[in-house]
Amino acid sequence: VYIGRPSKWGNPFSHKGNTLANVRVATREEAVDRFREYITSDAMESLRADLHELKGRTLVCWCKPQACHGDVLAELARQA
Repeated sequence: VYIGRPSKWGNPFSHKGNTLANVRVATREEAVDRFREYITSDAMESLRADLHELKGRTLVCWCKPQACHGDVLAELARQA
């Protein structure tokens, strides 16, 4: 399952310039941390309800094999 931008699973935070991200942050780690805060916030409850779509699936993003918001999604999907 493609989880990059502009999919509904895309990370709105990026440490890189010239991306589709809405918010630029200083580092990759900050982008992943901010995504965890974002996806677990009350405002994203409806998106979290769709995590079952990811459970047991291969998640595809440009970031891998580096730290990626997909790591957060995989963790949350396993718990769903």
